[in-house]
Amino acid sequence: ILLHISMYLFACCDSLALGCVVFSLAVSIKMNVLLFAPGLLLLLLQKNQSLFGTIQHLSICASIQLFLGWPFLTTYPISYIKKAFEFDRVFFYKWTVNWKFLPEEIFTSKPWTLILLACHLGVLGMLANKWWQSSISQLGGANARKLMRWTKYNNDKIELSPEYVIYTMFASNYVGIVFARTLHYQFYCWYFYSLPMLLWLTSFGPSSSGGKFSKVVLPLAANVLAVAGIEYAFNVFPATELSSAALQMSHAYLLLKVVSSEVPSIQIDKEKMT
Repeated sequence: ILLHISMYLFACCDSLALGCVVFSLAVSIKMNVLLFAPGLLLLLLQKNQSLFGTIQHLSICASIQLFLGWPFLTTYPISYIKKAFEFDRVFFYKWTVNWKFLPEEIFTSKPWTLILLACHLGVLGMLANKWWQSSISQLGGANARKLMRWTKYNNDKIELSPEYVIYTMFASNYVGIVFARTLHYQFYCWYFYSLPMLLWLTSFGPSSSGGKFSKVVLPLAANVLAVAGIEYAFNVFPATELSSAALQMSHAYLLLKVVSSEVPSIQIDKEKMT
């Protein structure tokens, strides 16, 4: 709930400071909220138009974490930090929903963990470059470069469109889901509500040829099949090789759409609103 309140504050209320407070509170309750953090970082850079302003808002998030964790950091700091992240945790193979088609020795191996981490960071890097190119094309090269200045260049405000804010946050979370070391059944609640938006706002690039079937019917059928594949996987217990394969094929389909699609309009189009 706190995560979605923070997204509402970012998208509809233009309240970065309060949004960062609520976002950090959400992280303190459930660490998986950190999957939204790369998207939030990009939004802060675009909204603040400076590194200094972005660092200020990130320090709000960090301050909340320090305040809430202070009793533990001052008594058992190493244990607290180690258990908070627990990178060396080995998950139970029998509960995994997304990698059941892999042999157990691969699923629990350290190299597999590193491969997933590398893929996660690599796709985030690809999306960051895509979002940067979209900033250049939509805002202009000069305005896009202002985002990386130390201080704000002028007093102009960028009004990010709510659609762009939510899409960016959802895409950031989704990439983390695709390359998660494991997904359990309850983890479906992390992202099921974002699937319709991600599926219907994305495509495999502009198509200048083809009729109604290839432009409308075929993509619609593929989207429905992707949703059905994910729904099927999370309703098979215990997970099987087939259900995990169906889940990952559906995940891969949507990931390819996100990577190849155009980014939604970054700024609010005031002319359409008048």
